[in-house]
Amino acid sequence: MRTFLFGTAFVAVLACSSMGAPGEGLTIVRDGVSDCVIVVPRNAPAPVARGASEIQHAIKDMSGATLAIVEEPAAVPPHAILLGPGPFLPPSAVLDRAKLGDDGFILRTEDGRVVIAGPGPRGTMYGCSAFLESLGMRWLSPRVTITPHQATITVPAMDRTEIPAFEYREPYFTEALDADWAARNRINGNFEHLDASTGGRIAYSIFVHSMDELVPQALHKDHPEYFPLINGKRESGYVQRCLTNPDVLRLAVEGVKASFRAHPEARICSVSQNDCARWCECPRCRAMTEKYGAHSGLYLWFANRVGEEIEKEFPDRLIDTLAYQFTEPPPTGITPRRNVRVRLCPIDICVSHPAAGDDFPASRAFMDHLAAWGRITDKLYIWHYNTDFAHYLMPFPDFAAFIADTRLYHASGVRGIFFEGDYAPGGGGSDAELRSYVMAKLLWNPDVDTDALIDEWFRGVYGPAAAPMREWFDLVQDRARPAEAHLRIYDPPSPKLFPAEMLARGDALFDRAEALAATDVQRDSIARARLALRYVHIAQGQASDAALKSFLADVRRFGITQISEGQSVEAWEQRRAARGGK
Repeated sequence: MRTFLFGTAFVAVLACSSMGAPGEGLTIVRDGVSDCVIVVPRNAPAPVARGASEIQHAIKDMSGATLAIVEEPAAVPPHAILLGPGPFLPPSAVLDRAKLGDDGFILRTEDGRVVIAGPGPRGTMYGCSAFLESLGMRWLSPRVTITPHQATITVPAMDRTEIPAFEYREPYFTEALDADWAARNRINGNFEHLDASTGGRIAYSIFVHSMDELVPQALHKDHPEYFPLINGKRESGYVQRCLTNPDVLRLAVEGVKASFRAHPEARICSVSQNDCARWCECPRCRAMTEKYGAHSGLYLWFANRVGEEIEKEFPDRLIDTLAYQFTEPPPTGITPRRNVRVRLCPIDICVSHPAAGDDFPASRAFMDHLAAWGRITDKLYIWHYNTDFAHYLMPFPDFAAFIADTRLYHASGVRGIFFEGDYAPGGGGSDAELRSYVMAKLLWNPDVDTDALIDEWFRGVYGPAAAPMREWFDLVQDRARPAEAHLRIYDPPSPKLFPAEMLARGDALFDRAEALAATDVQRDSIARARLALRYVHIAQGQASDAALKSFLADVRRFGITQISEGQSVEAWEQRRAARGGK
């Protein structure tokens, strides 16, 4: 048996903490001391070791008590937190991998002990986070953690089995990429900075719009036949490929195999269209498109062919393709292979209203596409858009929409969601930390009380300034409530969307919040949030040169690098100057 303590040598705990009977809750620390230990398997996997360390540190921070970490003892201590899988778990702790998957876990109190265990690479670690949340811990953002302080810690009676609603969970905001925050909030997406210590992630070897990487543009010189026939000419540049050409298939298969060999941690490779139209019009490609009734049929056929070849060498890997823009409408007469995922991308919908029931034409079309794709596959992924890509700093009234749409996706059988926001270095997009927190909780459990989550976040981040900050948030979100208030992802912050009286009220609320803030973190958070309101004043031509200069200084102070997608702060400033300050 090996015993570990962080930062100190082992010291025996002199006083016992009273552990209650089953069903009554367990007191694991009393008056700052404990005889409870954390039991882990021998040579514990890195995520289990991480979970044990998280509990040890958190209990120490909460109460001052240090719980020893014990490696697979010969006899299970009477007062223990058992982190499985391991032979020391009670017989009742059945870890069904088919049911729990990679991320599910059980969390229960039993016979004076706490049992936390999952069969997959991340399950036990996620269970440790859920356990600490049951004690009041919250990881609201990478900058703000809520840790209750109490000399006595009693664990509530629990008998929980948790399985995430979605197998793939990714809020793609810069503020959500932090590894510790993502792991604690049970995010497992490709771009989060997760590694083996967190049980890995749903990693891509190549991530979307992959044709240039699989069939490089440079091949056009010697092989124009690999490229699309458009108006009678084999076009070069950023275009699609001639997917019915057998050499294009061969190159794609070779490229996918090479990417998996180079990235053994990857689970998925995207075989998907470039981010443009310019598809092939050759007779064979047109015939395939007509056969399946939509452009998506040709692209799905191609992904299936790649998946069939890849399966021979990589039977546990997946191919991902897009249903995006010209391939969003689903095909007929073809379904994805078992190792092919389709990622549906509703880029044209109204983002201010829930898609179900909205009268916006693109939203109605998307609802039809979602239902039809759902009849074709039960392994659909979604790419959902959650920022204004032309105005990253603009307040974005889409909370009611993305919350309702997440629940719609779950009810429709969707397996994974990618929420795309401001992903630029430095981030800074509207409510990015709050969005990431709410999204993380929704992706695990779509039935969570999101209004309570938002209140919790505002209290934890803004403290005594929570009320005016919440009022400003509600003012912004209320702009989306009228049925005619449609918003798309490149719309400007116009006076119709944000009228003068709303902006004046916002300034008063931020002034009040700044006066109420009690800590530097709260003041910093308020100042970052106020950038959105200041940006609207500037975009509507209501700011002086001094206000613009001050705004840009604060943008840079907070490390924000882009005002819109792909446009640096410097480029935005120069472009504005060239237009005479507009």
